[in-house]
Amino acid sequence: MDFRFYYNDRQLPCARLSMDHEAFGLWLSDDLSDDGTRLAELIEAIDAIIEGRKPEYEWRGQDFLLRLNRDDAEVIALELLQEHSLEDLEDEDLDFYDAESRAMCGLEDFRDLLIEWRDFLEE
Repeated sequence: MDFRFYYNDRQLPCARLSMDHEAFGLWLSDDLSDDGTRLAELIEAIDAIIEGRKPEYEWRGQDFLLRLNRDDAEVIALELLQEHSLEDLEDEDLDFYDAESRAMCGLEDFRDLLIEWRDFLEE
C-alpha cells in the first residue's frame, strides 16, 4: 500500500493512497484528520484485537464506517450504507465498486499506516 501525506492549502493534513486503497486516504484526511486522541484509541484497539483481548472494533465517523477484526481493516463510506445494507456489500456478486467509497487491507498493514500518519502529524 503506497501513500503520500501532505498539508493542503488550508494547512490541513491529507493522505493520498494507492489504487484500491483511496478510501483510506479520504478516511484519514476527513474523518480522522489530526485527532491525536482518536488515533491513539485506534492503535490501542488494534493492539487489543491482535492480542486477543477484543474480537473486533467499529467506529462511525462523519463520512466513513471503520470496521476492524482479527484479519482486516475496512472503511466504508456512509453514503454506501444508505444505498446498500452491509450484507449487500459483503455479497461477492455485488457489481458495485468504488475505490473512493470502500477499501480493505490487513490489520497489521492498517496499524502501520496509522503509525506513519501519527509520525507525520508529529513532525
